[in-house]
Amino acid sequence: MTIIQRTIPKAIKVAGVAGFAGLGIYCTKQFSTAFAESNEPKPVFSGLGFTTLRLQSTKTVNHNTKRLVFEYPNESARSGLTLTSALLAITHPEGSWLPTIRPYTPISDLDEPGRIELMVKQYPDGKASGYLHSLKPGDSLRFATSLKGYQWKQNEFSHAYLLAGGAGITPIYQLIKGILKNPQDRTKLTLVFGVNSEEDLLLKEELDRYATEFPERFNYIYTVSRPKEENSPYRTGYIDEELLRSTFRESTQNTKVFICGPPAMEDSLDLLVSYTGEYQELSGLPTPSFILSLAESTGLHVEPPFGLRSNILKLHYEDKATPKQRAYVSALSGGVAGGAVTRLMGGRLVPGLVVFSLLGYVGQSSYNAIDTWQMENANTTSKPFLQRMADSKWIPLKSLSDDDYRGILNEKVLSIEAEIALIDDKIGELEKLKTSGLESGNSDPAAK
Repeated sequence: MTIIQRTIPKAIKVAGVAGFAGLGIYCTKQFSTAFAESNEPKPVFSGLGFTTLRLQSTKTVNHNTKRLVFEYPNESARSGLTLTSALLAITHPEGSWLPTIRPYTPISDLDEPGRIELMVKQYPDGKASGYLHSLKPGDSLRFATSLKGYQWKQNEFSHAYLLAGGAGITPIYQLIKGILKNPQDRTKLTLVFGVNSEEDLLLKEELDRYATEFPERFNYIYTVSRPKEENSPYRTGYIDEELLRSTFRESTQNTKVFICGPPAMEDSLDLLVSYTGEYQELSGLPTPSFILSLAESTGLHVEPPFGLRSNILKLHYEDKATPKQRAYVSALSGGVAGGAVTRLMGGRLVPGLVVFSLLGYVGQSSYNAIDTWQMENANTTSKPFLQRMADSKWIPLKSLSDDDYRGILNEKVLSIEAEIALIDDKIGELEKLKTSGLESGNSDPAAK
């Protein structure tokens, strides 16, 4: 049998690596040259990679919320982020072996040079938010990359309804700011902001200012579920069907609804969106043409690229790799995954890559050896451990099979039956002697 294996000639491999390296150098030079010619520094979050920023200042907003301002290495640099983008912050909570990664939406102007501002709400069991609240000016925070959200296009919709709850106001606020700052965008905005108490009305000053500055384009409704003031100027209650009926007064043609808030709030809005994500009308309530959730996830689970190994085995070796090739692939995959995790934890890339490569190679080689031994002994009848001990010449015991045990029992039964037969014969002889003795006594007259 001939096995045809897809391989890449060494010359092609070298040429490919050189080509990719040359392309990367060329793109980097062109990218750097473009910014050098325009005298503008490279955007801080221009692509994949890690960025460490220094905390410039903090400001307490209420009992559980802070505003954190981070400064760029270059005071003229800009973020390079687009609307509805979030940053992945890498935190190292005390007592935790692994870093915690969470997305946070900037509230500052995305084009503002030299700085970027986050608003962070601390949760009772929030590891990342607790770590961020513990930072002091001068401390550093590492960011992994940026996450792009919905790609907003100016004037694509005539009206956008924004439903926000609690800290979910941050991505909604970023969208509001970006739309209103664009003089070419004439989209009307209506915000419905639900909170627990008056002090939870985050970014209220900024929102009030936008309502005053753009009265024909932006209006808002605040609703407080548990007001602390007796005569609260805000609507009391949750974002419910009654509130949405009064909000969606205009025609819903060419409109969009954005939702961002805690899971409980989004679940309560199932009068607009069914659990399957399809749209439905309830009691004549007009349903917008599209509803989109902008909710920031409460946690981001980052996994090492374990799929790398299976993809290499499937695509390159067509699932026909030899044990040695599997060991090499496991070493490569382990090195990439281990190096990435080590780097995320703040360690050095090369030592992590080397250690996990060795672990991957040794682990796969051990598995290959065990698998080979099992295949070689697959057709060999193996006796149980106790039976092997009983068969040993060093153990004064003998292992009996079921047939052996039946044979012994049959021998015992035959022996007992033979003994019973002998006893029966003895009893017969004794009875004969007794009978003959009685007869002789009756026939002797002298005995009388």
